[in-house]
Amino acid sequence: MDNIFYSQGKLREYADAFRRLMRVYEGNAGGALALQLRETAAMLERISGEGQTQGLLDDEQKCRLYSYFKTEGITVGGVLVLEPVPGRLELILRLSKKRGCITARELAVEIGDILGRKLRVAGSSRQVVTKEQGEFIFEEMTDYRLLFGQAGCSKGFSRVSGDNYSFINIEGGKSIVSLADGMGWGSEANEYSTRFIELLEQLLEAGFSEEASVGLLNDVFAANDTVGTPVTLDLCSINEYEGRADFWKMGAMPSFIKGRDGVQVIDSSSLPAGVIDNSGIDHRNVKLNDGDYIIMMSDGVLDALPFYDKEKRMKEIIGEIEERMPQTIAERILNEAYFYDEKIADDMTVLVTGVWRIKPES
Repeated sequence: MDNIFYSQGKLREYADAFRRLMRVYEGNAGGALALQLRETAAMLERISGEGQTQGLLDDEQKCRLYSYFKTEGITVGGVLVLEPVPGRLELILRLSKKRGCITARELAVEIGDILGRKLRVAGSSRQVVTKEQGEFIFEEMTDYRLLFGQAGCSKGFSRVSGDNYSFINIEGGKSIVSLADGMGWGSEANEYSTRFIELLEQLLEAGFSEEASVGLLNDVFAANDTVGTPVTLDLCSINEYEGRADFWKMGAMPSFIKGRDGVQVIDSSSLPAGVIDNSGIDHRNVKLNDGDYIIMMSDGVLDALPFYDKEKRMKEIIGEIEERMPQTIAERILNEAYFYDEKIADDMTVLVTGVWRIKPES
């Protein structure tokens, strides 16, 4: 049974090798390379950490699990047990089925019953077990659920916007909302912000941390002399297990959190990405409450307000909104900006993420 578990010892050897290489490049001109080596080592250590997963899957549960797979005619090519956050289980399985097929959603229910946990299929998982072996990822249900809304328009009603955004789910019960604004407008700004968002998604989905992903992209953009079109970044990482949000900002506009006690501002003072390497990144960690709304926007939205204290006016606008659907809230904010700037002097994008705690079943 244990021979189908991935070799943890070999992974730890690889991690140690990457750590040694990292120390060679630290303090030299290879800052970006050292960062990549450090993150790769950290990912391998996380995967290989036996101590992290002790008690999550005992021998009796393993026996019941393999008995179920055998009964269903499912061949198991590999098993990896992870603990993305303390006490939470993540299973990565390589599965195939010689006859017929079974959906990953059905498996999540069956495996969850065997292990006594509520599981769901991860976004990056295969969805159907067939005769071709594939990777299936199951993670525990989160304590919070999110709903996303977006509204935007381009400068002068152009068909091309310099703003780009992303909403993705990654391992560990996290959702990442990011907004990149290529400074300027038109196709050149769009090209840089699109490239930035695509590379950011790839790094995050590969397992790089948010801080490392942003720092690495900044250094790469700076090294490739993209200062002619720097990119601002507003990134919010939401932990759906703990109900916490991490904000990472580079030259971005303030973000707002609308809750029962009013509107909170998450400000920034850092430079845009690609201006200089090793540039500082603003970081804030915030506890979220049931019914909070996270609101992010590009500079064109705030700049449209003809007030000395634009941030204060935006707080008032957000505070006066009574709608509860994130999409409607995003549209309301954009309409307010459009009221003051009908010619659309700059690209405008508003992202709204609603956060609700899932009530336990009685």
